[in-house]
Amino acid sequence: MTDSDDGITVLMCPDYRDSNPYQSELIAALENRGVEVTATPGGWAFPLLAGVRRHGVPDVFHIHWLDRFVTTNRRFPAAIAVLLGVRLIFELVLLRALGVRIVWTVHNLLDHERATPRSELAIRHAVARLVNRIVVHCEEAIESVEETYRLPERVANRIRVVPHGNFLGVYENDISQSTARERLDLPPDVPVIAFFGLIRPYKNVPTLIETFKRVPGDARLLVVGNPWNEDVANRVRVASTDDDRVDTVLDYVPDDEIQVYMHAADAVALPFDSVLTSGSAMLAMTFERAVVAPMMGCLPGLIGSEGGHLYDPNDSAGLRVALRKAIDNREELREMGHRNRELVRSFDWDRVAERTRNVYTLDAGRGCRCPEDTG
Repeated sequence: MTDSDDGITVLMCPDYRDSNPYQSELIAALENRGVEVTATPGGWAFPLLAGVRRHGVPDVFHIHWLDRFVTTNRRFPAAIAVLLGVRLIFELVLLRALGVRIVWTVHNLLDHERATPRSELAIRHAVARLVNRIVVHCEEAIESVEETYRLPERVANRIRVVPHGNFLGVYENDISQSTARERLDLPPDVPVIAFFGLIRPYKNVPTLIETFKRVPGDARLLVVGNPWNEDVANRVRVASTDDDRVDTVLDYVPDDEIQVYMHAADAVALPFDSVLTSGSAMLAMTFERAVVAPMMGCLPGLIGSEGGHLYDPNDSAGLRVALRKAIDNREELREMGHRNRELVRSFDWDRVAERTRNVYTLDAGRGCRCPEDTG
């Protein structure tokens, strides 16, 4: 299990490659740098150890999306969450005893649905002290993680910044806006704001629709995505019924069709009520779209005033004003989209893989080489 000149062995869990290209792109880039990565879905009883039993003891165990292991929608979720947390901590302690280095990428501060926030927060507080490295996608996220998980300095020093890679070349991207709008029967000369992605409660899509309806003018709102459940679907349908400027496509969109909806839009709206890192924002920017989003997490540093219209999530009029600004200046949206496309070129996966490999070898710091803290 010792690193050799031939590379590092990594188990990555959970395996979400079928629904999210993030891991596929990261793994491919890591393998180009001599890192042997196996993505494992885990098991039911002991998800982390199931991967080890199936694939062998790795040099590094890289955990993504921790809520997968500590939240539940069963009866008595809080009590079950505590048991799941104890199980996870036991697995981490055992992995450390086996000499495995543990890396945890914090994609979200808590599960978006907040099923058992108090229990989950306590579990994350403990997990942060057991892992060798914590990865976040931007400098702004460091303080959020430190404060939310109440990390002492010796644990906070394990945090490393590795940017989220772009989606250049991942999806087909060869259609014009005019062709995209023809296919969707959208007018060619009006501003179009789009929401795209899995429609989950925290993404506030019904609120986006109701807010858009209060913004006057000749514009369109395009809502595209698979609803989280039937209740969410019904709320979206009800919100969109009395305004013919709102179009909805409540279904899964194949990868080769994503470009149609992205290019039909001038800007992508992401009115989330919680976010740390947003793959949806990176997707929109990759497709040269401006972004309307709250000032949360990594979004201010990524988008800023030059890449879209950001708003204060605590301001009840914030989203409406941001939508108004976007609709009023379509040419500015084009300029923002061009800026975003150029910016995301710097977030190439080779760079991401290099920094991730450094994290695996425990010698990458915030701009310096830092000694390993195993306490």
